[in-house]
Amino acid sequence: MRSRSGSRATRRCRWRWQGGKPGSSETTLAAVKRTGAIAGVNAGGFADQGGKRYPLSTTVVGGEYVTGFEPSFNDLFFVGLNENLKLIGGKYSNKSQLDREKPKFGASFVPVLRKNGVNLPIPAKWRTSPLRAPRTVIANYKDNQILMIVIDGRGEDGSSGATLDELQILLSRFGTIDGYNLDGGGSSTLVFKGRVVNSPSDGQLRRLATNFLFFK
Repeated sequence: MRSRSGSRATRRCRWRWQGGKPGSSETTLAAVKRTGAIAGVNAGGFADQGGKRYPLSTTVVGGEYVTGFEPSFNDLFFVGLNENLKLIGGKYSNKSQLDREKPKFGASFVPVLRKNGVNLPIPAKWRTSPLRAPRTVIANYKDNQILMIVIDGRGEDGSSGATLDELQILLSRFGTIDGYNLDGGGSSTLVFKGRVVNSPSDGQLRRLATNFLFFK
């Protein structure tokens, strides 16, 4: 397992979602270069339809719902930043519940790893599908600073990378409060100062529906 983890984001950084228009896609590197961000990682899951790539479930950009609100179901969660640039996330049964959090940017994936300083049970399906894989995680600390973790692996067949249980161990050791598993496998990408600093498992950069970007 080879791990590359981002340090705590400074107060001077402004973090937001960037995915272009619904149905469009671009690599994390392209998104960073296009917007002038200082860093970026892949974000939520996606689904392909009619030759286009759409973000999975609830996605928020600039305080607006990209394709409307979808109540949380199964193991899906929403994670993002609110108007005060604090990490928010979890399962939301209705739009008003999420509206109260005043989301500014955010995306959806599975599962929640850690909440209020406690590691949550990993649903049986995600313990083995796949067992080991490249991973991307977002978490926060008591002072509201953000931690991003990107872990490399050779592929999505479970031959390398990390398990979700191992990610929970890392989040506990780092003293985080909340932790959320983002899209992984060939999507896992970490860009810093215009350069890809991990080794995406596809052997090339994957075009994604959503990316999380950091700005000065």
